[in-house]
Amino acid sequence: MQLMSRTVPAQRTFGAPYKRLFMIIAWITGAILVGLAGMNKKGGFLKAFVISLLLSPVVGLFLTLGGAQKNPKGCMHCGNKDNEAEYCGIC
Repeated sequence: MQLMSRTVPAQRTFGAPYKRLFMIIAWITGAILVGLAGMNKKGGFLKAFVISLLLSPVVGLFLTLGGAQKNPKGCMHCGNKDNEAEYCGIC
């Protein structure tokens, strides 16, 4: 007696290509958002965008937020323009 085996038809998986496309779109969107955050920094939009596009948006965000400001407020007491804190080391 021979057993009849059932074969399950192959199912199409639509998830894999769309997951990859979603990750690419999310990566580029994150890089654009980091670039927008870097507009007020000395490096500017392009530098922040390229760094976050090549490394990752999270690393780019940390590097962008840790960078120097484009127009620092300066010290209100002595007029030191290169200072980014409220009180500088000269005061």
